[in-house]
Amino acid sequence: MGNAISGEETLTFASLTKKSDHATKKVIRNRISFYKIVLFAHDLIAIGSVFIFFGIWLTGMTLSLLVGENQLGIVFIFSFAVIFFFHTCKLYNYHVIFSAIEHLKKLFTAIGWASFSLGIAIVSYFVPQIFEMNFLVVGLFLLAFALMLLSRVLWEQILNVLRATGIAFFAIGMIVILYGDREPAFMTNWFIVPAGFGGAFAILVTSRLFLVHVFFNRMMRRHFRRQVVIIGSDEKAKMIIEHVVRRNAPFWISGFIGSNDKEVIDAQVPKISLGKLKDLPAITEQVGIQEIMITDEKIDKQKLIFLLDYCISAGITAWFSPKLLPIIDIKLYIDKFCGIPAIRLCSQQNSWLFNKLKHGLDALAALPIFLVLFPVFIAIGSAIKLNSKGPVFYRANAIGKNGKKFMMFKFRSMKANDDSTIHKNYVAKLIKGDIDYEENSNQVFKVVDDPRVTSVGRLLRKYSIDELPQIINVLKGEMSLVGPRPCLPYEYELYKDWHKKRLSIRPGITGIWQVAGRSEVTFEDMVLLDIYYIYNRNLSMDMNIICETFFAVLDKRGAY
Repeated sequence: MGNAISGEETLTFASLTKKSDHATKKVIRNRISFYKIVLFAHDLIAIGSVFIFFGIWLTGMTLSLLVGENQLGIVFIFSFAVIFFFHTCKLYNYHVIFSAIEHLKKLFTAIGWASFSLGIAIVSYFVPQIFEMNFLVVGLFLLAFALMLLSRVLWEQILNVLRATGIAFFAIGMIVILYGDREPAFMTNWFIVPAGFGGAFAILVTSRLFLVHVFFNRMMRRHFRRQVVIIGSDEKAKMIIEHVVRRNAPFWISGFIGSNDKEVIDAQVPKISLGKLKDLPAITEQVGIQEIMITDEKIDKQKLIFLLDYCISAGITAWFSPKLLPIIDIKLYIDKFCGIPAIRLCSQQNSWLFNKLKHGLDALAALPIFLVLFPVFIAIGSAIKLNSKGPVFYRANAIGKNGKKFMMFKFRSMKANDDSTIHKNYVAKLIKGDIDYEENSNQVFKVVDDPRVTSVGRLLRKYSIDELPQIINVLKGEMSLVGPRPCLPYEYELYKDWHKKRLSIRPGITGIWQVAGRSEVTFEDMVLLDIYYIYNRNLSMDMNIICETFFAVLDKRGAY
C-alpha cells in the first residue's frame, strides 16, 4: 500500500497554511452553493403557492382580498415550519440526495415530521382548552421523564418530536402576535391547513424529483459537481474513484496526492498525481478543492490532525475511513460518502455566532442549576467537613481554552494537603504511552483504589458529584457545560502538539469522552474523541451528550 506522506516529507500546520489565504477565500466563496439557493426557493414557492391556491378555493377569498387582509403571513409561517424539517433531514445536501431512493426516503421523512408539527399547531389553535387542564404540568413532567429514559435508543426520534413541538408552538405564537384577537381567514376551519399542505406536498415531491434528478443531475451536472482530491494512492483510492463513477455521484475527482512511486491510479477513470501533501494549499488554489477523501490508513496521527486542521481552516470538508480513528467507529455515528461509511469533518459555519450562542445558553442553564443545587451543596459540604479536616472545595490551577490557566472548583474528595505524586506518575505513564494496553486490555486507565481518597470522597467520585461545583466555572465563563475536560499544568507539559488541539475551545463539565467510555478509554482515544467533538460540535450533539451523561453516571461507568 502506497503512503500518501513519505517519511522524508516534513508536515506541519504552518507549512500547510503558508500562502493559502487566497485559496481559503476561494473555497469559502464556492461554499455558497447555488443549488441550495435554488432548492430552497423552489420549496418555498411550491409550498406557499399551492397552499394559497387551496386556501383561496376553500375560503372563497380572492387574491386581492388575501393580500389586503395580510393573510400571506400565515402562509409564510407555516411554510417555514415545513421547510425547517427539510433542512434537518439533509434535503439541501447534494451529496445525500443525488440518489433518487435516498432523496425520496428523506422527503417522506421530512413531510412526516412536518405533518406531525402542523397537527400539533392545529390542535393547539383550535382546542386551546388542553392548556387549561390542571394535570397538564404533571403530564408534561412525566412525558419529559419518559423521553429521557427512551433517549438512549430513540434519541433522533425524540429530538424530532421536540423540534416538531417547538416549531408548532412558534407558529401559533407568531399568529397570535401578528393577528391578535382577529381570526385569519385561513384559520376559520381546521381542514384548510392540512388540505392546503397535502396538495403542496404532492406537487413538491414531483417537482423536486425533476429539479434534482433531471435538471441538476443530468442537464446541469457539470456545473454542480464538487471538486474532490484523494489523499492516498492505494487500492482504497481506486475503489473510491470507481464507486463515484459507478454511482454517477455529484463529485469530480481531480486527482490524488500521494507518494512518488505512482503517477497514475489505474481506475475505471484514471486519475493523475497532483503532487505532495506539502503542496496542498497551492493545489487547493489551482483546482478549487471543496472536499478531501483520505484513504491512506498508514498516515501518522499527528500528520492526520494537522491535515484535518488545515481542511477546517480552509473551509474544506474532510472525509476519511473509520479505520484511521477506530475509537470513533466504535463510539460514534458514522456518516456516508456516496453510500460508503466514512467519518466527515466539516468546518464550523458561523463559528463565532455559534460560540456566542453556546456561551449564552451555558450561562442561562447554569444559573438555575446552581440555585436548585445550592441546598445539595450545603449538605455535601457538611458531609465533607464531618468526614475529614480541610476545606469543602478543592481549588486547582487548570488549563483551559488555548492553554489559559484558571481556578477550577471541585468538592474535595481527598485528604487535605496530600501528596499528588501518585497521580503525576500515573498521568506521565499514560500520556507517554508507557502503559501496555494489550496486557491491560480489561484495565481502567485511571488510578484505582487511591489511598488519598476519603470515604465521602469515594462516594462523590462514584457518581461524579465532586465535579458539580464546576457550575461556578461555567457562570464565570471559564468552562462550558459540554466540552473537552480541562487538564492540570503538569499534564499539559507532557502533551504533544496535536494533543493540545483538544484545548482549542472552552473545557466542559461533561464531554464526549465521559459518555463514550470515561476512564475505560485510552488517553490518545480521549484526545481523538475531543477533536472529533471540536470539529463537529452543535447544539444537538451537546443535548445528546448531557442526556447520556446521566446514564453514564448512573451506570458508574469508569468512575473511581
